[in-house]
Amino acid sequence: MTAQPEPLLVIDIGGTTVKTGVWSQQRLIRRDHFATPASWSALLTAIVQLRQTLALPFAGVAISLPGSVDTVAGKISGTSAVDYLNGFPIKTALRQALDLPVSIQNDANCAALAETWQGNARDVADVALLVIGTGVGGAVVLDHQLVAGRQNFTGEFGYQVMTAQGETLSELGSPVRMAERYGRLAKLTHPVSAKAVYRAAEQGDDLAQFCIDDMLHWLSCAAFNLFVSLNPQRLLIGGGISGRPGFVADLQQRVQRLMHQHGAPLMADITACKFHNDANLIGAVYQFYLENGDDTTVKVASA
Repeated sequence: MTAQPEPLLVIDIGGTTVKTGVWSQQRLIRRDHFATPASWSALLTAIVQLRQTLALPFAGVAISLPGSVDTVAGKISGTSAVDYLNGFPIKTALRQALDLPVSIQNDANCAALAETWQGNARDVADVALLVIGTGVGGAVVLDHQLVAGRQNFTGEFGYQVMTAQGETLSELGSPVRMAERYGRLAKLTHPVSAKAVYRAAEQGDDLAQFCIDDMLHWLSCAAFNLFVSLNPQRLLIGGGISGRPGFVADLQQRVQRLMHQHGAPLMADITACKFHNDANLIGAVYQFYLENGDDTTVKVASA
């Protein structure tokens, strides 16, 4: 890739937390975060203040955010985890407020771009990404091309209905929901985290192990379905739980057993994302490059 504009202000807007950083000399520095504001005006104020505090000669702003992101229109269509951004022309509003070029992209798509650009999908043309967190999302890259879909909805795997009762993958495969389920079954009077459930399982708590196994069952079913429907060369697992020792290996073994049981002649190449919590920020940088830099030598391009 040819020389690119730097530094960039990089922002990942989440449902509860906004993560920030500076991209300079091809690396992410000055990472920080703050609670997601309750309104657009408060968020805009926080971003303007952040730029003033950093006091750097920014060449632009690269943003990752949830929902069906229309990178051309510069807004979210449908719904997202930050309600006041839905349908709002965030790209134009930020460009006017900051007087800088702005790019926006879906958070899971950003993670896929980061992994394909500099991470654990650099050596493959076709990859699917499964991001496991409060809900379950994802992204698809085919022949080095990020697939967005006509309504920018490709990769929203969490909406898949998994049971006859209508339960979705986001409800069954999320560690957060798994911990809530454990709390209900154990009749706890206080909230419990997924990490706490794993600790309880390690200490011999059969109910905790049951809840973990149930979550892994549904995630392995979803991963198997992705392999046999999209046939990617690799499936990347994102989200904080992907860094848990043994988690990805366990998931891979379960998926491979499903391959054997159902006669699918495929090998389940499943790998954790390289960048973990930085993936959205790094991928947002790449989206900015695609829109504002010289991308003639870039392999991955937005669909």
